Amino acid sequence: MGKRYWEWESPFEIVPKETALIIVDMQKGFVDEGFCFYTAQAKEQIPLIADFKDFCHKKGIPVFMSVFAQSPDYHNDFYWVRNKERGLLNEDGTCKLRLGTPDCEMTAALAPVGDDVVFTKYTYSCFAHTELETWLKKRQIRTVIICGTVTDWCVDSTVRDAYHRDYNVVVLADGVSAYPHAGADIETWNKIELDLWAEGFAKVITTEQAKAEINKA
Repeated sequence: MGKRYWEWESPFEIVPKETALIIVDMQKGFVDEGFCFYTAQAKEQIPLIADFKDFCHKKGIPVFMSVFAQSPDYHNDFYWVRNKERGLLNEDGTCKLRLGTPDCEMTAALAPVGDDVVFTKYTYSCFAHTELETWLKKRQIRTVIICGTVTDWCVDSTVRDAYHRDYNVVVLADGVSAYPHAGADIETWNKIELDLWAEGFAKVITTEQAKAEINKA
C-alpha cells in the first residue's frame, strides 16, 4: 500500500497498568564488542533502551528480558545444519551462546533490577517454549512494548507471535537493531520490518512517542 510506519493511524492507546516491556536478546553475545554475534546497531541503542527501561520502572510497567541460548536438547535438524554454516558452533562442536557463559549474560547497562524478569529462550520467539505468556496473563497484560535485537530474527518472531496471541503490540522504532545479511543492509532490514509491522501487526512509534502517550494516560 506504500505507507511508511509513521503514516498509519494509531490502532489503540497504551494503558500503563495493562502494559509490559519486552526487551529481546540484549545480551553480551549480541551487543558487546568481541562477542560471537556482535551487532553494532544494538550496542548503539543500549542507552536509549536502558533509559526506556528505567522509565517503565517509574511508571510501574513490568520488564521482561529474553536471553537467546543454544543447547543440544533443543532445536531441529535444520537449525543445527544452518548454525554450523553460520559459524554458531565452536571448532570442537560445542555451542556458542551457551547458558553459563558470558555470551548469555545481560549487557551491564541493562542488568536486571527489582522485579525485572530475565528468561531463557532457545528459539527466535520470546513466546516459544517459555513461561512469558503465563507471566503476562498473571499480570493481566493486554499490551506489550517490544524492543531489542535482531530486527528480522527474534524481534520479528516475537512481534508476530504476540499479535497472533491477541496482544496489542507496540514496537519501538528506534529501539530495534539489525545487521547486514541475506543481501540487505541494516537500513533496508529495519525499513522493511518497521513498515510491515505497522501495516499488519503492531503500532510502531519512537521511544519518545511511547513515553508521551504513557505520560498522558
